[in-house]
Amino acid sequence: MVRFPERRKIALLVQTSSDWSRQIIQGIADYAFEQGGWDFWIEFRGLKERLRFPASWEGHGTICRLTDTRIQQSIIKRRLPAVNVSWLGQHSTKIPKVVSDQRACASLAATFFLEKGFRSFGYIGADPTSHYPETIQQEFQTAVEQAEGICFDFPYYELTKEADYQKQQQRLKQWLWELPKPVALLVWSSKVGREVATVCVNHHLEIPDQVAILSIEHDPLMSALSPVPLSCIDQAPHVVGYEAASLLDQMIQGRPAPEEPTLIPPLKIQERASTDTLFADDDLVREAIQFIRQHAHEAIQVSDLTQQLNVSRRILEHRFQKALHRSPASEIRQEKLKRITKLLQETNLPVSQIADRCGFQHQEAMIRMFGRLTGMSPREYRQSSHSLKEPTGE
Repeated sequence: MVRFPERRKIALLVQTSSDWSRQIIQGIADYAFEQGGWDFWIEFRGLKERLRFPASWEGHGTICRLTDTRIQQSIIKRRLPAVNVSWLGQHSTKIPKVVSDQRACASLAATFFLEKGFRSFGYIGADPTSHYPETIQQEFQTAVEQAEGICFDFPYYELTKEADYQKQQQRLKQWLWELPKPVALLVWSSKVGREVATVCVNHHLEIPDQVAILSIEHDPLMSALSPVPLSCIDQAPHVVGYEAASLLDQMIQGRPAPEEPTLIPPLKIQERASTDTLFADDDLVREAIQFIRQHAHEAIQVSDLTQQLNVSRRILEHRFQKALHRSPASEIRQEKLKRITKLLQETNLPVSQIADRCGFQHQEAMIRMFGRLTGMSPREYRQSSHSLKEPTGE
């Protein structure tokens, strides 16, 4: 018969309102199960609710979000071994940190967007009243600038006050419209990403061709409520929880806490439609997009798609609207636009030759389409694009 030591009595001072926190708790639970089971004290709490011990509780230790000094003082007063799983609070040997590696998350996001060819970037961070460190923003901006990109930031906004709703949406819309396109946005959470996606869809900004959205913290419910499924960084919160429980177990046994925080690297980018249209859930739509990308240099029309896929135009348009909230014709225009902007940025070809390489019989047709989608002529775009580059000294 397997014998286990006394069951640990552990307080979990972790909010439960997000998928991130629930995955951390699941990691803690999995470690505890392997040890024969722990007795947990936990209350359901939202992000901004105060976390506290019950007055009469006595136990072996706690895993917490060190959101304010009151929690820290309570832990120290009780002389409890404790591990902090939040980016908030300072690491110490009294309350060590086991957290997702912020710098690695920022680097992963920057590399992901840069490899897709983006040169214009945006960032929307956390609520400043939460006092999160600016590590991700600084690292992301540094990586972008080292690759000769340009990064713009938008002050965090909270669409909670009825009177401010229209004003905040107008500010966000204006900021999005003024950003050089295409732009890659890194946002703090799926909640913020959903608001951005909603503004884009309501004001005819194509996702992801004009505005690509990647969230740092993912919540599948917020993504499901978004008009476009949201890509995210997989921060490995389950691993964070498991390793935090393991460290706490060692501290309860009398082992010293590490001098440096335990940083858990992100696993990957979970890509969905907000950064790549090929990740539409519909196989027919994916096949159509692949065909469009392969033939964007030709005079391709929606009829070519229906013939290639052996499907009616009505069905194809319905499937596109359901999967991506736009039409096949819009997808063709956006793919041609990407090809045009690439040639304008990277070559000195005259507009007539660019039109020919992008499947237009007459350059006037290309100029009209380009003007409708960008608000400027190909010549103006080329001049604007070249002005963003570093001076050559000529």
